[in-house]
Amino acid sequence: MASEMLWRRLSDKERKEVEQKAKKIMLEFGKTLEKLPEIPEAIVDREKFEREEGLVDNEKCSADFRDLMFENAPNKNDDCIIAEKGEWTKK
Repeated sequence: MASEMLWRRLSDKERKEVEQKAKKIMLEFGKTLEKLPEIPEAIVDREKFEREEGLVDNEKCSADFRDLMFENAPNKNDDCIIAEKGEWTKK
């Protein structure tokens, strides 16, 4: 079996067989897709589709965001989050 998986040049006959098998698979797949029921597109129509500016209490939101970020940070030092400095860039 391992020898079958090695790369080698195909003869014209083998190439045509592979093309025919691939075409058969694609046609069978297409026929199977045609049998599936059609699903209508999900479109949601709303009166309000944009946020109005100024509705969020920015000071409270900023404080909550800061607390959450520091809570999730694995390495921190007082008011700083210690982050990795791109080790993948070192050569």
